Amino acid sequence: MIAAVVAALGWTGVLPAAAAGHGGPAGPTAHGRHTGPAGHGRPAAGSGGLTVTALSFERRTVDARSGSATATLRWTMRSSNAAASGFGGEVHLRRLSTATGGYLGTELAASYSTDGSLDGSVAALPGGTPAATTYTWTVAVPQYGATRHTTWAVSELTGSDGAGGSADLTAPRLSAFPRTFTAVTTPDSGYPSLDAVALSGTGASVYADQQGAALRYTLDSQEGYSGVHSGRITVRGPSGQTATGGFSIGWDWSEGYQGCGYIDWLQHQLLSCRVTVPLPAGAEEGDWTVTEVDLTSNAGTTHAYTGLSEVPVHVTSNAVLSADSIAFAPGQVDSWQRTIQTSALTLRAYGARDGVSSVRITDWSPNSGCLQLSTTPTVAADGSLSVPVRALPGLFSCGVSGLVVTDGQGDQAVYGDAYGAPPVSATLTNTPDTVPPTLDGAATLTPATVAADDHATQIALTLDVAASTAGVNGYDLVLKDAAGTLVPISSGGLPLTFSGPLTVYFTLPWDFTPGTYTVGVLLQDQARRTAAYDYPYGTATQPLPGGPVTLTVTP
Repeated sequence: MIAAVVAALGWTGVLPAAAAGHGGPAGPTAHGRHTGPAGHGRPAAGSGGLTVTALSFERRTVDARSGSATATLRWTMRSSNAAASGFGGEVHLRRLSTATGGYLGTELAASYSTDGSLDGSVAALPGGTPAATTYTWTVAVPQYGATRHTTWAVSELTGSDGAGGSADLTAPRLSAFPRTFTAVTTPDSGYPSLDAVALSGTGASVYADQQGAALRYTLDSQEGYSGVHSGRITVRGPSGQTATGGFSIGWDWSEGYQGCGYIDWLQHQLLSCRVTVPLPAGAEEGDWTVTEVDLTSNAGTTHAYTGLSEVPVHVTSNAVLSADSIAFAPGQVDSWQRTIQTSALTLRAYGARDGVSSVRITDWSPNSGCLQLSTTPTVAADGSLSVPVRALPGLFSCGVSGLVVTDGQGDQAVYGDAYGAPPVSATLTNTPDTVPPTLDGAATLTPATVAADDHATQIALTLDVAASTAGVNGYDLVLKDAAGTLVPISSGGLPLTFSGPLTVYFTLPWDFTPGTYTVGVLLQDQARRTAAYDYPYGTATQPLPGGPVTLTVTP
């Protein structure tokens, strides 16, 4: 998505993105003083004979306040490997914090290769060879910074020579080169907005096993100057236990800037940014609520949002309240007749305070052929609980993949794959389809003779259905001539028929050859079970009762 945006804008620089945290190896001073002669220091060696022999920026200072400034980095890759076939890798830039000397905010990144850069802002200079090539990277410099001067440093340079030589150089070895430049920037005194925070992929109930649990949220944020860099969500349990989870934007060579839902090309807007808050093993049972969201701009300004109204998540390990003996009674209902059939989900609950207030099926599997009619349980004389459910007419198989049991004090027990909780083995199904479509009595064809050029006459094949558990609702009709040639005629749905007469209508297709044809039919019921009569495909066919039915087609 981001690559498409860049292409649409025709921009040849790189996109800003956040790398994790504010720490990092200390580089040159925050004022951008170089550490050696222009472009050269001790060669920085990788492995397999690959080295970086020169690296510097063409200008020590740029004025980025207009929003259109660029800086150009030049570096040289060398390989002593005789089998080297060319170079490729990544180059990264990071801000240096004036307070700590560590890295701050977003990174800028690009990929390069000998045969052509994966990023249009990188170029290989003429005269390069598989043994030595010089590259330039023209970087679009962000307009806003933490102060009036922002120092950028090459934080990482990776490469390979196609023959086993490789390098992954960071600050300790890159500091042998003048790896920094200073940008005059417009100070960003703002901070990211919090436009929305909501549960995502997590229901209002979460099961915590021995490894803990994970709460998942999405948030929307905007920062119109330096952009949004990172954030953190803090949740609090019923007795004050807290947990946090955060995000930051990273760069990947194949997908570009990513890691937080939709990111616009300057990180001014984040939409559906995904944040996971891990809960530790032994997390308290009860409601966990978002108490604080901290958002940090690329200029390093953090704002804490508190007093939030996000709906709490109930965390349970089924230790306070639990249930077992979960089943449907009855476990099979006959809905083939297209009448509404009901059953009940039954269970036994343990540890309930003030009784059980609700039993809620939140997820069905493998399909949604069933519907819960009430969440208020009925208590039987033996203490078991039940809630009514309805099966929809036709074929279905309803398992429970999500179940929440709640007592009068708000304690919960959860079950099913939807929560990563103990599974529910209960399944509600149709009564078995024991009788396939069965015909009784002779079949008739009206009319039994028709002209080859008559394509308007409706020909009626009438069959007598003796029995069918699931009812006949589909057919496939073919004709076979004396030479055994098969002519498909028609197929489709039929009025649902369990017994009695059933009529299939068809007309002759165009360019029909005169002759005598035997009729073959395949019948299908609601469970997709079939029965074949004089049907020429397959081996399970049987003769039509009363003998074969023929159609005479005259010239």
